[in-house]
Amino acid sequence: MARNVLPQFSVTSHVRFDGLLFSNDTHLLSVMSQVLRDFSIETEVCSKIGSALEMVTYRRLDAVIVDWEDLYSPTRIVRAARQSSPNSTSTIVAVVHPGSETHALLVGANFMIHKPANVDHARRCVRAAYGTMLQNRRRAARVPVDVPVEARVAEVGAIEARLSDLSIGGMALQCKQPLQMSLEVLAHFSLPGSQHIIRVSGKVVNADSTGRAGIRFSYIPEEDLDVLESWLATELAKLEKAEIPTQYAPNHMDRSR
Repeated sequence: MARNVLPQFSVTSHVRFDGLLFSNDTHLLSVMSQVLRDFSIETEVCSKIGSALEMVTYRRLDAVIVDWEDLYSPTRIVRAARQSSPNSTSTIVAVVHPGSETHALLVGANFMIHKPANVDHARRCVRAAYGTMLQNRRRAARVPVDVPVEARVAEVGAIEARLSDLSIGGMALQCKQPLQMSLEVLAHFSLPGSQHIIRVSGKVVNADSTGRAGIRFSYIPEEDLDVLESWLATELAKLEKAEIPTQYAPNHMDRSR
C-alpha cells in the first residue's frame, strides 16, 4: 500500500501540523510513528515516488521527511517541494546514512536524522525542527479580512478587488475578473482599524475562473512591513485564543510553565 496515516493520540499542544514521510523502511516507520505522535504531526506515509511528488506539489505540508535511501527519489521530492507554491518553505528532514549528509543538505534539507534511527535521536531532531515549523506556520497563517484594494496588474491595468485574507507572505484577492498566473501586481490597502496604507508588490501564484487570486509578496517597504507584522500578530493571537476550548485552556497554560 503506497499511503497510510500514522496514528495519533492526545497531545499537550493544540497546534496540529501536517507532514509527509517518504520511506518503506519498517524500522524507520516504527520509530517515526512514536516521535511524530508526540509532536502532533499528522503524517501521511508514502512509499511510492509518484504519490510523494503529488503531495509535495499540491498539498500544504509543514514537514517533509525523506528517507535518503538512494539519491534519485529523495532529490526529486525535495526539489519538487522547494519549487512548489505550497511547500517552498516547508521544513525538510532527511533521514541519512553515512556519506549522504552533504548531498541532502545541498539539495535543501533543513535537518537530518542519522541511520540507524532510534527514538531518542529522532525526537531530538524533530524537537529542533518543531521551532522552524512553528515559525513557518506563523508566517503562513492567514487572517480573514474584507477590505477594498487598489491594484494594478501587469498587462491588465487597474482592477477592482477586495482583500479576503492576508498573511506576512501574501494575500488572497477577489477580483471582478479572472487573473492570469505569474502576472506582477502592485497594490495598496488599509488594514481594518488602521489608517496606515500598506503598499505591496507581488506575483499571482494561483487563480481561478471566479476571480479569486493568490498573490505572493515580493516586496513590502520596511515601515509597512513593521505595521503589517504588528497587526497580524495581534489578530492571530485573537484567533488562537478563540480556537482553544475554554475547558482545556488552564491545563495548557499549566503545562507551558
